Amino acid sequence: MTASLLPWDAIIGYIKSAGVRHLFGLPSDDLKIVSSLPSSGMDFILCKDQRNAVFMAAGYALTTNQMSVCVVGKGPALSNTLTGLLEAKNLGAPLLLLALGTGGDKLGTRSFQEADQISLVKPLVKWAYRVEHVDRLVWALERAAFLAINGAPGPVYIELPENLMDQPLPTGLQFTPPEKLSCSPSLRELDAAWELIKTARRPVILVGGGMKSVTNDVIEVFANQHGAALFATASGRGAVDEDHELFCGVAGLYTDLSLRQIWKESDVVITLGSRLEETATFEWDILLENTPLIQVNVELEDFAHEYRGIKVLGDGYAALEQWVQRYGHKPDEVWLETIRSCKEKAFSNRAIYLEELKKTPGIHVPELLEIIQTEFPENLVLLQENGLQDMWSYFYPYFRFTQGSLSIVPSDQTSLGFGAAAALGASVATERPVVALVGDGAFNLFYSDFMTAVQYQIPLIYIVLNNGGYGWLQNQMNYKHLSDQSLPFVSEEAKAGIQIPQYEFVESLAIRSKGEAQEQLRLAWEKYQENKLVVVEVYANLADVHEKISHVYGDFPLYEQQASKN
Repeated sequence: MTASLLPWDAIIGYIKSAGVRHLFGLPSDDLKIVSSLPSSGMDFILCKDQRNAVFMAAGYALTTNQMSVCVVGKGPALSNTLTGLLEAKNLGAPLLLLALGTGGDKLGTRSFQEADQISLVKPLVKWAYRVEHVDRLVWALERAAFLAINGAPGPVYIELPENLMDQPLPTGLQFTPPEKLSCSPSLRELDAAWELIKTARRPVILVGGGMKSVTNDVIEVFANQHGAALFATASGRGAVDEDHELFCGVAGLYTDLSLRQIWKESDVVITLGSRLEETATFEWDILLENTPLIQVNVELEDFAHEYRGIKVLGDGYAALEQWVQRYGHKPDEVWLETIRSCKEKAFSNRAIYLEELKKTPGIHVPELLEIIQTEFPENLVLLQENGLQDMWSYFYPYFRFTQGSLSIVPSDQTSLGFGAAAALGASVATERPVVALVGDGAFNLFYSDFMTAVQYQIPLIYIVLNNGGYGWLQNQMNYKHLSDQSLPFVSEEAKAGIQIPQYEFVESLAIRSKGEAQEQLRLAWEKYQENKLVVVEVYANLADVHEKISHVYGDFPLYEQQASKN
């Protein structure tokens, strides 16, 4: 009898050859994958919720800059992953989702959990494919992995019909691991952009999430050559050292008011690896009304056509490496002084604000961030949510990602619970310390998979800002002076505390006042070093909100409120 493999043996063999060491998910009840795992040496992190599983896989991919893999069943199991895919696509997380599907012999017969899964996932992935014949399985895996990591990285999907999974494959299959290709811009596009760059006296560089896949100092070298102010999008933080003298914070909604002048006076903006989402371009219609943009992206669909200027198709690092070799001009000293004075004002205002907070009762998020910055290691991996109080960490200089640290945030979709779940994937992926800064609403939404961390002994530190519920919605209700309080989004009862299960592996701490904040965070770090899962519950005040988002209208502050502060 000819030796053969089952499809799951081939799948596990291929993804192992691609460098994947951990799988996330909740497999189908046929459990055929289970028999293929023991000899592979791979770990399957069995999750409780499929959405959390994709979030974890995304956290793993963003931490390693490699493809991750998530495995789920069919029908509602697949539909439960859609929020995770939405987040992964917008984050540019290279992720392979493998899902079971109804067998071809039963399609259209209203079989159990039958769904048009390809139609569900297709808008949310770079490529979706249903393997109808076992001979196409390895080809599909190789193509999916190649597409996941090349161009703008993102999720891909392979559907595995039930009747396919019993069909044998020959042994001795040869696997081709995915190859990461580079994409250099054309000389014509580089020259056109250079005509703007070489005459600019007040340049700004905006670094997006597409620049985080490479460790390279060419961004800083180029900025130094041209005296360019450096900004990042929220997802692009960590691509440059935020202690660099030209770094000025996060663009758009999260720009410190003291640094707004830099955008107003700039004469060219160079964006690298950014889709220019609405949060990153907040107020650009008034700040950059006549300022040309140079956009550099590896995907055509990532270019924003709302702005005049030049589009450069290719890798941002490749473009910068070409430009740094060309002769420009010395940085404009007046512009450098503008950058320096704006930064000095931002840091001074932060110091004054922290001093004022010391006089007030309770613990405030900016005070908490200062302790994290000084007490935790510099190579920290910080995962954030995008709620009312955890958003403080988006505002430079209240928190800075120095060289060696890593920021992982939700995309502009800001799926609630992403940071809490992705932290597990990040911790599995790295030996670096992992901290998740989350609100109580996000933590409770993720909570079904807290036991996953316990089960697999995944150490990390959760800092849970408990304001009693959904603070962003409550803050908006209060701001609009809505008289109908029949829908309270926060409650004192909820602030009584999060129920953390008691296990030897779990350490539960609480911070209610300034006096105990430093001591408790130091204790959290000590317990983490003992390979424990630490939950630090911080009792947050609903009024503890950054001035940029204190006046809300829908998703964004009111323009007139910003203008009145300048």
